[in-house]
Amino acid sequence: MIRRDGGQCTARFSDGTRCPEPGTDVDHIVPVSLGGTDDLEGLQLLCSWHHQRKSSSEGGRAAALTRKSVHRPREPHPALDD
Repeated sequence: MIRRDGGQCTARFSDGTRCPEPGTDVDHIVPVSLGGTDDLEGLQLLCSWHHQRKSSSEGGRAAALTRKSVHRPREPHPALDD
């Protein structure tokens, strides 16, 4: 994988250019918990900055999926009671 990715971070900036930093972290392209794989095709090389950003983003999405929404019936405002 290091040879495949040229030892460079595979992340792309918004303008399409590739990050010039060395790839130091192995990252699952799709997290295993969401159906990703440990095969080489499912892994990529990222710099630590991009890896941290991606992992934080995935953690927030995972938390949102497990968060339970609580809907409480609205009580009328006391001033509006007849």
